[in-house]
Amino acid sequence: MKLTVEEKINESSFTCVYRAFDTVLQRRVLLKVLHKHLASDHDLHQRFLREARACAALRSEHIVQVYELIEYDGAPAILMEYVEGASLKNLIAEGKTQSLKFTRKAALHTLRGLVAAHAKGIIHRDIKPGNILVTGDGTLKVSDFGLASVAFVPTVTTQGMVLGTPAYMSPEQIRQEDIDQRSDLFSLGATLIEVLTGDRLFDGNSYAECAKKILTFKADALDHYTDQSSPEFVQFLKLLMSPQKKDRFASSNDALYALDKNDSNILISRPQASSSKKRRAVIIGVFLFMVCAIVTSFFLYYSQSHIHKPFQEMAASDTTQSFMTVQTEPLKNNDIHPGEQPLRKINLQVQKTAIANSGFVLITSTPWAKVYIDTVLIGETPFSKPLSLSTGMHSVMFMHPSFEPILKTINVQPHKQLHVAGNFIENTGYLKCIASPWAEIYIDEQYKDTTPLEKPFALSPGFHLVRFKNSSFTDIVREVTIKTKDTCSLSVSFQEKQ
Repeated sequence: MKLTVEEKINESSFTCVYRAFDTVLQRRVLLKVLHKHLASDHDLHQRFLREARACAALRSEHIVQVYELIEYDGAPAILMEYVEGASLKNLIAEGKTQSLKFTRKAALHTLRGLVAAHAKGIIHRDIKPGNILVTGDGTLKVSDFGLASVAFVPTVTTQGMVLGTPAYMSPEQIRQEDIDQRSDLFSLGATLIEVLTGDRLFDGNSYAECAKKILTFKADALDHYTDQSSPEFVQFLKLLMSPQKKDRFASSNDALYALDKNDSNILISRPQASSSKKRRAVIIGVFLFMVCAIVTSFFLYYSQSHIHKPFQEMAASDTTQSFMTVQTEPLKNNDIHPGEQPLRKINLQVQKTAIANSGFVLITSTPWAKVYIDTVLIGETPFSKPLSLSTGMHSVMFMHPSFEPILKTINVQPHKQLHVAGNFIENTGYLKCIASPWAEIYIDEQYKDTTPLEKPFALSPGFHLVRFKNSSFTDIVREVTIKTKDTCSLSVSFQEKQ
């Protein structure tokens, strides 16, 4: 195989993505390369390969295809399908998506991709308009399946991750709980509302603002969109986006079935069991009741009518501009698992340098904080030494359970060190809560403590929702605005239970 690398498309803290042309198969491809200075991290290297191999096994017309794993200039890389077209993000910005017909199509195609991935145990974690591409013939494809979980920060061992774009995260992602395919469904719902209306439901000026909107979201708020769609489609959105996972569709397959079972009218009721349980129930029923043969025939007809079309490769364009030329050959001593294809090594003929140098960042906080760089948890302060990061723009987020997150953007320069500090105390306000007889205190829908309290809550300035919960009474909810270095008091008394 011979590749001509044409252009660097983008660069993150752990990969570079290039547009390239395969001169043998005469097709354009994407080349996603792990930064060379990260390739020496054995655990990261293996994770990158493992995730890519899992994604390469996916076959769907509605998923951007991973073609092959290779080695590029001493680092692992992935060859992927290059989609000629535009992202949903771009189409939304141009006002080309705002109809119920197109939104249903976006839901249908995306769910078909999700079903194929979820069946293999792969959760996307970052469904959003920018990760859904629309080809020239109108087919929608989901990109970067599973690869979000490869994101890593250089020279640091991870202790956990916050994956996903804030405005599309599910509540469980915000709370850093275990996630499953229902998290992708919530993100899809937020995406579909933006497709339908052009409005980003959970938009905010900071991670904290987005998170607050998501954690306080109520599904009934979607009734607002009935006039722009239909009562049935709004009900479908509610079952995608219920704040509690248990109240959503049990699986992407259930959501796809509900959406696609009637082209003219979506008659949806809340699913009570996963699709696998339904199928088992049908199989048992065949032996118990002859009438179940009709139901079985229906499910067989449905399954056959929704088999994904064979994957069609995108036609190559005539672009010939090149920055560097690469050629591959088999690796001699590659460590691979039984039954897997070996990586192939690329001999690089460099005409222009592509991999950026590293810089250093000293991170401090008052008080302690969990620190995330580009949404990846790197540990808790204090750190014993500066961190090594690839050059360019990075986001640094400080999180402490008693405060709203602090989000900063930094620009790392080659071979230079910069200092970034998070100070929760300088802008803090305080909230004193008193309840009779007693109450569990929830602030912005997150449990904080149970009265009587030893000390006030330290909170970031701004609007907060305070819930007093006592199992013997109806919840009491108050809204409060916290000011810097000020103390606000809330006192409630529960009425006798009727």
